[in-house]
Amino acid sequence: MNTSEYIASGILEAYVLGSVTPQEKQEVECLSKIYPEIKTELTAIEETMETYAKMHEVKPSIQLKSKIFAQMNFDEVVKESNNFLENIKEEIVEREVKVIPMWSKIAVAASVVFCLLFGWSYQNSQKISSELANMKAKMDTEMTLKSQSEGMLALYKDSKNIPMELKGVEKSPNSKVMAFWNKETEEMKLMVENLPTAPKGKQYQVWGIVDGKPVDMGMIDLDFENKILAMKVPKGNIAAFAITLEKQGGSPTPTLEEMYVIGNV
Repeated sequence: MNTSEYIASGILEAYVLGSVTPQEKQEVECLSKIYPEIKTELTAIEETMETYAKMHEVKPSIQLKSKIFAQMNFDEVVKESNNFLENIKEEIVEREVKVIPMWSKIAVAASVVFCLLFGWSYQNSQKISSELANMKAKMDTEMTLKSQSEGMLALYKDSKNIPMELKGVEKSPNSKVMAFWNKETEEMKLMVENLPTAPKGKQYQVWGIVDGKPVDMGMIDLDFENKILAMKVPKGNIAAFAITLEKQGGSPTPTLEEMYVIGNV
């Protein structure tokens, strides 16, 4: 199971807000027991929701209760009678009559209060859900950037890596890719700092200029932002590394007119 996609689907936020079906509720509770990452995310959302609710708590207006009860009238006119038996009979009848309107009014009032509170709660829950989703998205972005920074720092700190800057050519002067070549493992890690988004049907391809000839080193992921990409470096006398834009899936030879960055060794 792809837990990342499941977490990103929004089902956990809906569970916390109580807007899932019984089947979905059972599913979330079951998966949170099986997968620690789902349990961790669910706990984080619950804590975030609790913190947010405390920060944005809005109590119903004090005047609301007064307005509702001001419209109620529980007084009933009690008829008097000189006849003792008639009094008892009338009292029994009156009580029966009184009970019906009294509870009816209370039920109506309770319905009004419930509708008002439900509407208020629903609007706030929708707002909270939206803001919670935005907050989670920002947190995910920050975590991604933090992970990227830590990864880059580790590459710089590794003494076995040779850092190289692949600079943009005339076609795309603002393009830039950082490369870290480890000769012992014959691997290269790439971090795209700036490359135009590849058009539909196109993909960036990495080349090593070995003994004067371009050698394919692999394709760059279509979704390359904030990723550290691994490439296999070919053996031989390498003079430079370059990246060109080719058809999706790659080309046996580079299209020089579509070169975006190059860096000499």
